[in-house]
Amino acid sequence: MQDNQQQSEHVYFVNQLYRDFLLPTILGETSEEILYWGGKRITRKYDLASFEDVNSFFETTEFGTLTKIKERRTEIDFELAGQSVTDRLNSDSQEFSLEAGIIAEAVEKETGRTTECELEIDHKNNLVHIAAKFD
Repeated sequence: MQDNQQQSEHVYFVNQLYRDFLLPTILGETSEEILYWGGKRITRKYDLASFEDVNSFFETTEFGTLTKIKERRTEIDFELAGQSVTDRLNSDSQEFSLEAGIIAEAVEKETGRTTECELEIDHKNNLVHIAAKFD
């Protein structure tokens, strides 16, 4: 149990180091757009073509637990939660564009429809609402 916790803390630290400090420092004001695009590229590289693929990828990378909340004709709503999301929100990280890009591209692959994601952070419940909208 101790080894899993230490490994989890290590992965979280590395994610925080890159995602919340280094990349925004290098990318500056364009970090949201570039991370979103980067997320789309990650989906293509790792062939994440379904919700199950993305969910598994998020668990492996410790991005959080992704839950499909509601599916409509032109939108799928997700929630991203878990300890890593809570920790990032508590450290004042509001950046989830990489995750949104991954989801957008995966939904686009799965539906065959052009898809974009919108984010809304729920500080009260320590989670991120992600709406994948398509035509």
